[in-house]
Amino acid sequence: MNPTKIQLSEDELAFVQNGQLLLTKNAIIDKAVEVMGGMHGQIKKLMEELGPPLPAEVLGSSGKISKGEKYEGLPWVMLDYPRVFGKGAVFAIRTMFWWGHFFSITLHVSGPYKAMFKEVLMRNRMLLQECNFFICVSEEEWRHDFASTNYVSLDRLSDQAVENIFSVNDFCKLSVRIPLQMWNFSMETADTLYRAIFESLKP
Repeated sequence: MNPTKIQLSEDELAFVQNGQLLLTKNAIIDKAVEVMGGMHGQIKKLMEELGPPLPAEVLGSSGKISKGEKYEGLPWVMLDYPRVFGKGAVFAIRTMFWWGHFFSITLHVSGPYKAMFKEVLMRNRMLLQECNFFICVSEEEWRHDFASTNYVSLDRLSDQAVENIFSVNDFCKLSVRIPLQMWNFSMETADTLYRAIFESLKP
């Protein structure tokens, strides 16, 4: 073993001696889980209010909150609701808190669900564009960052460009960010964004 590999830098020594840092981090993660629980309630209420024309298996799906420590090395908390994850058939609204980055809300459809909603999403794209949504341009279906190789803002694309993106992959993801600076207003902001998603799914 190389002794230098296990030695701590000055910053690391200061960090390892400060237990309060991790206690604060744990408290934030617990609050992020609570936020996701609140957002689950918001989505359920909006689905009842707006009556989006979703398949029965989507409307009847349960929500799931999960968390982890190392998405690209950083902690995360995620809500999937509604959610159907089948082989080649996904319908999900995924809300994610990613430490150091953002909250994001993503409509993810693939296979038959993409075919079902492609035309209506194309017709209603302005509802999402006005709320600063992006569309996935990557072939990596489970990638969540907003690098230009993964997402492009809808307001930068023509109808034909969006049509081409829809046609390239068997999945489509439409996503929007909420800055972490807006944490205290995240639920109010999310309510507007969820509403835009459900309205965009209506014929």
